[in-house]
Amino acid sequence: MIPGMARGHSRFRQTMIVALVVCGLLGVACSTGLVKTLSELNAIRQHLIQKYHDEVGVNLTNSRFLSVVFVNSPLNKMDEAARLERAQEAALFVSRNYEGIKSIQAIWISFVATETHFIFFHKTQGLGAYGFNKDGIRWGDSNDPLAPVVKFNANGNQTDISVTRIQLQGNMDEGVALVPHFTVSGDSRQAAGPPPEYVILDFASYSRQPVYTKNAELEIACDDRVAVKGLAQLMPSNASGSDDTIAQFLTVRVSFKSFLKMSAAENVRITLGSKRFELKPEEIEALARLASYATPQNAGDGR
Repeated sequence: MIPGMARGHSRFRQTMIVALVVCGLLGVACSTGLVKTLSELNAIRQHLIQKYHDEVGVNLTNSRFLSVVFVNSPLNKMDEAARLERAQEAALFVSRNYEGIKSIQAIWISFVATETHFIFFHKTQGLGAYGFNKDGIRWGDSNDPLAPVVKFNANGNQTDISVTRIQLQGNMDEGVALVPHFTVSGDSRQAAGPPPEYVILDFASYSRQPVYTKNAELEIACDDRVAVKGLAQLMPSNASGSDDTIAQFLTVRVSFKSFLKMSAAENVRITLGSKRFELKPEEIEALARLASYATPQNAGDGR
């Protein structure tokens, strides 16, 4: 390639990256009417550029998910351990320096490689994305028991995403637990996938005597507004938690749109049969982290 043209392509690429970042930031400001948000995002982006001397993109989704993208970083040519180390350091830096961190539920740090050919053809490759809570703690660490469990199936090119257990009441000997999970196309470890049609909510009841004899009435209210209303199907099972404990399992499908309402609410009340449960703030945050593995755009209507 002609040297002058190469320099032109490089300038063009940098200009496009800056333009995309600015457009993203302006979109946040216009949609929320908060110039303060624009200022905070621009400030943390400049801090990251000064600290790492890399091209950096910063974006905010749904006012709760902060995304930091390192573009064409020298770390792209190194092993994943080096990128993970940078991601951890950057997440802690963002947690301590982003002014709007109190409203953030998840920090995503990712790395991409971009190429421009013949000015108009662009190729982008994701090299890994790492999720952290607002304190800069990576999901899956031992001190974060509500972390999402993400399993990619290469043969089916899909990702199963779940939370191991949200204990609604009691314990595994006598109580009720919730296990939310869904599947998306592609590898959501690298980037959020398309929204699923539905999310499955599995309930496990452990007690001395059977609590449910048939399908249970289910109602989920988000900030005192009903988001889900229907029946949770009682699954046939002879399983028991122990010699003295009866285990029963119920399941229901809810639309991804309804699940997003649950993950965005300040208060979530679940009524299952005669039992009523209130989710704790950290449990609602766990749902939000789960939802962040799928893009909310075009999420279908439903219950």
